[in-house]
Amino acid sequence: MCEHCTPLTAKNFSSQKDFKTFEKVLETKCVEGTFVRVVNANETENKSLEDNYQCTFCGTDWVLSIDEGSWRGYFLPVEGVTVFEDHQTNETNSRFETFQGKRSKNCGCCLGMIFLFIALILYLIYSFASFVIDLFV
Repeated sequence: MCEHCTPLTAKNFSSQKDFKTFEKVLETKCVEGTFVRVVNANETENKSLEDNYQCTFCGTDWVLSIDEGSWRGYFLPVEGVTVFEDHQTNETNSRFETFQGKRSKNCGCCLGMIFLFIALILYLIYSFASFVIDLFV
């Protein structure tokens, strides 16, 4: 990496507006000749959510992951991407385990109690309605 490409490093984009601003800066850098977009043969058939670029000064390969929905995207060197994606995967898995791993063993009992409570309320409403109807009939 060199002083021409390092300042553009982005681990994620905070918003769609931030991504669009970055895209304009990157496009300017491509026009100036700082970056060249690298196109793979199979990429022409399938539109990918990642674009590859190369710095013309130092030869570093970069990956632009497009900001899409809740995915914030990034612009990182290729070697940084594998480390970043591994970290993201581990973080996501640990978050999943945190939410899934703390279930109570008595969850079925709690659901049964809630069902019985709702049935009792419905029975009381039915009984009260029947009582009121009997008063007027």
